[in-house]
Amino acid sequence: MKLLATKLLPCLAVAALLQMPQAHADDACAGFKWDVKHEHALFVHEGHVANAGKDDASAPTLDVDKLYLLTLVPQKTVKFAAPPSKKMLADGASAGLVHFRVAKPGQYRVSVDVPFWIDVIADGKAIASTDFSGAQGCTMPRKIVLYDLPATQKTLTVQFSGATEDKVHVTLTPVPASKP
Repeated sequence: MKLLATKLLPCLAVAALLQMPQAHADDACAGFKWDVKHEHALFVHEGHVANAGKDDASAPTLDVDKLYLLTLVPQKTVKFAAPPSKKMLADGASAGLVHFRVAKPGQYRVSVDVPFWIDVIADGKAIASTDFSGAQGCTMPRKIVLYDLPATQKTLTVQFSGATEDKVHVTLTPVPASKP
C-alpha cells in the first residue's frame, strides 16, 4: 500500500498542476473592478461588422448596447476629431473613428477586446474618462473605460489609436443604476 501511495501521489500532483492553467483561463475575465456580465454576454456573439472611419465624414454610427467588429485603418491615414490624449504608436499602428448618440446622460462603458487607446470626443474636445478596468488574458472584453456622457442631439465620436491589431470588437453600454 505504501508503494502504491508513493507512486500515486506524484501522479495526482501532476494531474492537479495540469488542471491549473485551465482553471486560470476560465477566470481570466474575473479581474474587473465591476460586474461585467452584461458586456461579457454581448462579447460571446460575433458582432455586427463595420469599418471604422478615417475621418469624421467616413465614421459609421454605432448603436448603444450592440457588439461590433470594427476594421481599423492605418493610423497615419486617420484625421482625428481631436488630438489623441495619449502618445500613439507610430509605425504600423491602426486607428479609426466611430459615432454614437446617447439618449440619456449618465455613465457609459466602452469595452474592447484588444489593448489600445480610446478617446470619446464631444464638440471637438476629449471627455475625460472617470475610470477603467481590464483583465489581461481576457478578450470578452479585455478593457473597459468608463465615461460620464451628456445626452445630446449631436453625435459623439469614439476614436481608437495606437492599436497593434487592425480589428477590434467594441461595445458601448450604459452602466446599470448605482454600479460603475
